[in-house]
Amino acid sequence: MYNLPLWGHLPLLFFSSLWGTVVLSIYKFKPNPSEYIKCFLWSGLSGLFFALSFPPFGLTPLIFVAWVPLLYLKDKFNKLTLFFPFNTFVIWNIVATYWVANAALIPGMVAIWLNSFFMLIPWWGAVKLSKNKNSINYWALICFWMTFEWIHLNWEISWPWLTLGNCFASWPSWIQWYEFTGVFGGTSWILLSNILFYKIFSVYKNLGWQTMFSTHKKLIWSICCVLFIPLLISLFISLNYKINGTPVEIGIVQPNLEPHYEKFSVPEYLQLKKFRKLAKEAVSPSTQFLIFPETSFGDPPGNIFRRNELSSDTRIQEWQNFISNYENLSIVMGITSIRIVEKNEGITKFSRPFRNSTEARFYELENSAIKISKEDSSFQLYRKSKLVPGAEIFPYRKFLPFLKPLVDKLGGSPAGLAIQKERSIISNHNFKIAPVICYESIYGDYMRGYMKNGAQAIFIMTNDGWWDNTPGYKQHLAFGALRAIELRKPIARSANTGISCFIDPKGNIHQATKYGQDAAIRGICNFNETVTVYCKIGDALAYLALIGTILLIIISFLNRN
Repeated sequence: MYNLPLWGHLPLLFFSSLWGTVVLSIYKFKPNPSEYIKCFLWSGLSGLFFALSFPPFGLTPLIFVAWVPLLYLKDKFNKLTLFFPFNTFVIWNIVATYWVANAALIPGMVAIWLNSFFMLIPWWGAVKLSKNKNSINYWALICFWMTFEWIHLNWEISWPWLTLGNCFASWPSWIQWYEFTGVFGGTSWILLSNILFYKIFSVYKNLGWQTMFSTHKKLIWSICCVLFIPLLISLFISLNYKINGTPVEIGIVQPNLEPHYEKFSVPEYLQLKKFRKLAKEAVSPSTQFLIFPETSFGDPPGNIFRRNELSSDTRIQEWQNFISNYENLSIVMGITSIRIVEKNEGITKFSRPFRNSTEARFYELENSAIKISKEDSSFQLYRKSKLVPGAEIFPYRKFLPFLKPLVDKLGGSPAGLAIQKERSIISNHNFKIAPVICYESIYGDYMRGYMKNGAQAIFIMTNDGWWDNTPGYKQHLAFGALRAIELRKPIARSANTGISCFIDPKGNIHQATKYGQDAAIRGICNFNETVTVYCKIGDALAYLALIGTILLIIISFLNRN
């Protein structure tokens, strides 16, 4: 693999073979190999159901029964408690996220196995709280799993890619009610449906179909209600929701600069030439915004934008000259910027010392979004603040110093990139935009901060070519579309390599570009002032699950004493 420029789908084969070797090695030492094989197949079936439910596979209905084989395994083979659930989560992570290894092989491997271990914790907790050793505490499973997902969204080792509610991104017509609940509504829907389906499956195993239909009508009606009422609500909302707001014409550029061996090696003047050509194709006299992708310019080490010298930067001046030919045009683009820490300023955890300096001077690196326009010389700047663990932030570096080699492999630094506390917006001609950079687009509660500051539309700037032509960039697009539903805001998405497009407030994707192609598109976004229930209350369902988790643990502790 190391002899190839890009790995594509090879990590799937590599990780599957590696895990298969582990499974076979354990098999040799088992006194009852036939039972081991059955447990492996049942748990593996759950893992495949989970993985295939996520984009881009589109087999989302499988998610409603994905837990069933694992729950059956727990009841039938109680003594095999942890390894086979772990097998489920490993297969799920491998099949759904193997592509992350295209960015870095060893860190990708660590992410898969570590995330599988994290998933095992809420399962283990639900087993421990069960009064019946041959079963599992269903309420604990719901509360613990949702609490796990909430923690995974908010701590520094954040990797919420496989949040259960994300799987419905392939079917936005099913989850229009996300404007009330966010993705945790989807997670609770999935968990409750699986528990009811497992109860039906258990009754069928004991009594058969005919007896079940005659004696367990309430259970059957319950699963029908749980499955179909949310679908009917979503259909009702979809039919009655009208997209409104102020139409704004936007141009999007997809330069298609491969990040592994092209983006950071091709001379910047050649990149500028390509951007100019595509920019001319993307705008018309009535275009008001032109969007470029994440880190369009300012590649380290020598071309980083200095925050205190933006007005004199020749690249900024060149784009100001470009937009001078258009009446109302502004450019929003991603850059790599640097802030010099002045002598009278205190250093932060993001501050890095200058090397070979005669005095103690510090600077901070930033993954930023900037607005360039004719009338504004202040250059509104936003710093990316939800960072990729390893590559952009050293998680809990004071407590996990042994992770430094892993961070180095990802091209990160102990200092990480500088962030900002508040979600600042970019405004122009009374239009207010949420400048979302890459990884930030999968955090619904985080993006509420932009809406609270008045954002009327969302611009996503990303670079999805790190993962090659694999499911990764398709999943990233789909998960970002969930934000349109939750917040009822239009999205304009510019990808360096990946898919650039427009997304309406119902989560429907328009004018999607193809992977690996230069592209320039132009369309209309309806900027609006809508404030959804989710925008007001955020992940309230997760907070309820957190309270439930605390209460369940307290009750369990009191009962044992």
